[in-house]
Amino acid sequence: MSSGVMVDPDVQTSFQKLSEGRKEYRYIIFKIEDNKVIVESAVTQDQLELTGDDYDDSSKAAFEKFAADIKSRTNGLTDCRYAVFDFKFTCSRVGAGTSKMDKIIFLQICPDGASIKKKMVYASSAAAIKASLGTGKILQFQVSDEPEMSHKEFLNKLGEKYGDH
Repeated sequence: MSSGVMVDPDVQTSFQKLSEGRKEYRYIIFKIEDNKVIVESAVTQDQLELTGDDYDDSSKAAFEKFAADIKSRTNGLTDCRYAVFDFKFTCSRVGAGTSKMDKIIFLQICPDGASIKKKMVYASSAAAIKASLGTGKILQFQVSDEPEMSHKEFLNKLGEKYGDH
């Protein structure tokens, strides 16, 4: 932890509620406060108040609420955050046809509009939070501007990784 930032135990506990068993949370937003990574917000599927099947729209409605939440918490993408999102989608696979997939994405959000100091602290602390979460369970992405935060962008990246090429 070269940045000296610690990871609050709630970070791992909350992540387990997103990644294991009943999957209590749909997404979690983390921030660094007082030299500690803390849970800023943990949102359940029920709190999203969505109707319909996430696989039908490949999580588009849920992701748009998630992205809007991040934008509001970062003052229009001018501050940094970490976040995890349970991304449900379908893709075509050789020999399997259309498959329903469920992947957890980890976002290191360091927008171009954030201060250099903030970006440096978040970049140097990323290893600590990823170690706490367990990198085997998550797909990691970096976001530096709004187009990179779009549903279509992530769906394309997931399709490239898990679908037919």
